[in-house]
Amino acid sequence: MCAMFVASCSDEGGLSGSGALNPLSECVLQESVVAGGEAVVQWNGFTEEPDILLVGTDGKEHAAAVQVVTASGLVFDVPKDLPAGTYAVVLVSPGERLELGTMEVLEAQMPVSGLKMPSASKPGEMVVIEGIGFEEGCKVRLIGADGQEYVIDADLAYAGISVLLPDEIVEGDYEAYLVQDGFTWLLSSSLTIYAEIKEKLLQRIDYYSPYIGSALIRLSWEISHEEPVTLTVSEYLVDGETESLEAYDTYVCTKEGYFELTYDGFEASNDMAMQYILDSEDAVTQSDVLIYGDDVPTSFVWSYDTDGYLTDISSPKRSFRSLAYEDGNLTLFRNTSFEYSDSGLAASPVAPDVVWAYMSLMEKNDPFVYFPYLLGWYKKASALLPTRMMKPSPTGTGTTECALSYDFDEDSYVTRMFWTEGTSSCRVEFIYSD
Repeated sequence: MCAMFVASCSDEGGLSGSGALNPLSECVLQESVVAGGEAVVQWNGFTEEPDILLVGTDGKEHAAAVQVVTASGLVFDVPKDLPAGTYAVVLVSPGERLELGTMEVLEAQMPVSGLKMPSASKPGEMVVIEGIGFEEGCKVRLIGADGQEYVIDADLAYAGISVLLPDEIVEGDYEAYLVQDGFTWLLSSSLTIYAEIKEKLLQRIDYYSPYIGSALIRLSWEISHEEPVTLTVSEYLVDGETESLEAYDTYVCTKEGYFELTYDGFEASNDMAMQYILDSEDAVTQSDVLIYGDDVPTSFVWSYDTDGYLTDISSPKRSFRSLAYEDGNLTLFRNTSFEYSDSGLAASPVAPDVVWAYMSLMEKNDPFVYFPYLLGWYKKASALLPTRMMKPSPTGTGTTECALSYDFDEDSYVTRMFWTEGTSSCRVEFIYSD
């Protein structure tokens, strides 16, 4: 850690008592230090057992434990409960006081590193908070938006701590704090408690965009979970109450993990057949795709980060699709980026990700990328809902920025995501089955 130092300990003044002299004209102190950390003073005028006081602007004195004294200075511990502020560093010896200089004390740092915790849970459920630095006897304090407070004992676990939520905890959003060693640190600004988290299957997603006059184009993915599992992408012309089917492709699961293009109405798909290989946790690790014009399938490797978010789909020749995340939110997917500026805007933690839904409706050429999402195999969703989308401009130069808005059902699932592109109103609608 880099430390900034300031010179002090001038031999002119700063000394009370009789006959005391500084052997050097100056010493060097750190400019700032964190409460609970170590402070270094470079000076060769210390006795073997010096006493150090930290004196606040209010005149209150705080003893600091000296760790080690050498010929060139000393190291002392800054009390971890010392309030942030500016303090005079004072050397005390019998009948004498020497002010060595001043030092800025910063607030104590969060003692836990590698922190990971869920964004939602339910009453009576065990919550595991991962991280290094938790200590025996620590507690978790939950404070609701209405001021309701719960202080819960934590048990040390292999990866961090476990906390059993009380059965009587009220549904809502909470701030979560760690209480340890007499200090309180923020763990999460938004932990959502659901009385019941209802899981639904995605049945259909529809993308509506303007066409000619009052007519609209509806592009849809429809998922049939009945045997045989079937995925159909279709395009409709919508004019008032009238809908006419213009084209569709159908993919049928003919054996476990294997899909074939059985009807090619769009004649646009590159993917004639695809086989998915899943690991023990049902995550796709590889997909073997028979691409139009090829005699043998191409293997694509699916890679994930440590939190389980998909980051890359690669063929032997190149990265085919890459995704980027920030704070558990999907910020970049292919050539479209997403902004998350509202920390309170979130769907049910088990609801399908809206970014994946949008991107699946933008691409008919290589649908194999989206099958695991559409079928519910890939369930990792962003912690929040995006507030803005930046996509390539239809003119071919620059980007188009679209503010996103949402409608929800009673279970906090998104039912509609809508935005405006220029003067055109667009939307994606979500239909679920229980």
